[in-house]
Amino acid sequence: MIDQSVSDLLARVASVDPTPGGGSVSALAGAQGAALCAMVWRLTGTKSTDPEAEKRLADAAARLDELRSRLLVAFEADAASYEAVMAAFRLPRESDAHKDARREAIEEATKHATAVPLATARDCFEVLEACAAAVTEGYQGAVTDAGVGLQMAHAGLQGALYNVEINLGSLKDADFKESVAADAARLRAAGEATYQRIAAEVRRVLAG
Repeated sequence: MIDQSVSDLLARVASVDPTPGGGSVSALAGAQGAALCAMVWRLTGTKSTDPEAEKRLADAAARLDELRSRLLVAFEADAASYEAVMAAFRLPRESDAHKDARREAIEEATKHATAVPLATARDCFEVLEACAAAVTEGYQGAVTDAGVGLQMAHAGLQGALYNVEINLGSLKDADFKESVAADAARLRAAGEATYQRIAAEVRRVLAG
């Protein structure tokens, strides 16, 4: 799906088909944030005359390129994980053995469908932190680009965590739920603190 034109991809999202849905769109938002932040670091590098600084900026941009690629993979993976859950629900349940196998399949598919957006949230958080640094340390002529990247990464993070939370409610494995919920809470709190601080900084810069 990710190789479609932008207009075709958005039409696919808008269709009655539940995939790609919010989890995929969250990954795409994070990927856009990564792309914008990479651009800001590269622009910042063109303003530098320090080879060591140029290398550091190039490395930062390369890491964002990697995150963008990972998040594009997550776009497809999220849709596939949802479809796997739906396939598990369609398994036969004529006998007790069928019912047991179906329950196990649903549990495992839902765990995977929880792990995918959790990984998306982690990557979006890293993009968010990079955008925060780009706002404060990057080329100030591109501060709004870094700011938009921040907004996209924040939306991707929060959206991915929505998908984590809704899937947790369907799971039986208490240890898995506790571990994932703790990770999600940490990411949400840290992401929100960074977002609020840096969004205020963007507004301060724009206000002059």
